[in-house]
Amino acid sequence: MEFLGLDCYMETSNLLQIGGGEISSYKGHMAGGVIFFILLIGGWLYFFNTRFSLENILIMLGIVILFALFPDVDTKSKGQYIFYGMILVGDIFFLAIKEYKIAAIIGFLALLPIVGKHRGWTHTIWAMVAVPLPLIILPYYVLGLDLKASMPYYLAAVSGYFSHLILDRKFF
Repeated sequence: MEFLGLDCYMETSNLLQIGGGEISSYKGHMAGGVIFFILLIGGWLYFFNTRFSLENILIMLGIVILFALFPDVDTKSKGQYIFYGMILVGDIFFLAIKEYKIAAIIGFLALLPIVGKHRGWTHTIWAMVAVPLPLIILPYYVLGLDLKASMPYYLAAVSGYFSHLILDRKFF
């Protein structure tokens, strides 16, 4: 079976394989994040009957992928490389539009995983809830935006993070 251009198949050990590697590889975490994102958007449309622009969907998709990779940034990995690359692009964007506070906070927060051990605090449920909170707090305090306007982005982040923890079997 093919999903997002990746070959997916079941091994006799019942571990889902993606692109020749385990689901807990960076490709697996990205694909898992996309699957959870599709479920999130479907649920949002069903329960809240809210439509998102293509721009908002792409931003949320980027957030999902970023947070699906986030728990593994505490170790040298492809996920760490992709995550910090995306953080760098985001920080450059905020600097370019002269949002220096947001850029500084993002830069500081991006350093925190490096001080922990692998599969330590970044692989916890409390981190899944707390780490994405700047997506709600920063737009509210820095830009004066309504908290409800940021909620889809926060839920996208939690969804991506949750997919990572599920794929790493942190719940069973």
